[in-house]
Amino acid sequence: MCAIVRTDDGALDDVRSSMNFDIIYKDVTGSTNDDVWDLANHGAHPGVAVRALRQESGRGQWKTRPWVSPEGGLYFSVLLEPRIPEEEFPSMSPRLAEAVARIVRSIAGVTENEIWVKPANDVMCEAGKLCGMSLDAKDGKVVLGVGLNVFHPKEPIVTDGRNVAAYVCDLGTEESRSLPFANALSNPLLRVQYLDAVMQGLLGAIDLELSAIECEHI
Repeated sequence: MCAIVRTDDGALDDVRSSMNFDIIYKDVTGSTNDDVWDLANHGAHPGVAVRALRQESGRGQWKTRPWVSPEGGLYFSVLLEPRIPEEEFPSMSPRLAEAVARIVRSIAGVTENEIWVKPANDVMCEAGKLCGMSLDAKDGKVVLGVGLNVFHPKEPIVTDGRNVAAYVCDLGTEESRSLPFANALSNPLLRVQYLDAVMQGLLGAIDLELSAIECEHI
């Protein structure tokens, strides 16, 4: 699998990663986290992932707060089996969030000053929250959930005021955005395909960062 990165000319290039991903695509589901845990309980291997265009019962890191997941965003969960002590699992959260932030910056063509990580794992911009993540751990395994606001939904996301939704499509300029992103912005028919390409990039970035974390514990 590959991580998508933006080269100097705005094109997408590949960076190799090591995990083999097995992705299940759904239009609608209750929670991709629940889907992946169900697969894990039935013997699924690390790297299995579920992507949905919409979640009806999504949840974030804070289980009491709803995770609103309308069409237009990218929602997926992936099963990981980190080769580090379980007590170190929480320390992965900001590292994996930064890996996600790097890909989002490359899509929009912006800098760390415009997209950053708010501890422990929220990817933010000046307008609000672009991406939320959750890490659920059990028996040496982790299900990492990612919810990224890419395109505007049909109806605005209403929050309690603590996490105002922001969207990747509002960032960058025509000159700075990657070509596939610019094409998806101008042609809604390309958006689902583009979301899946972004997910591939995020999975690759997560895999590479997890490998780096594991190497630090050897």
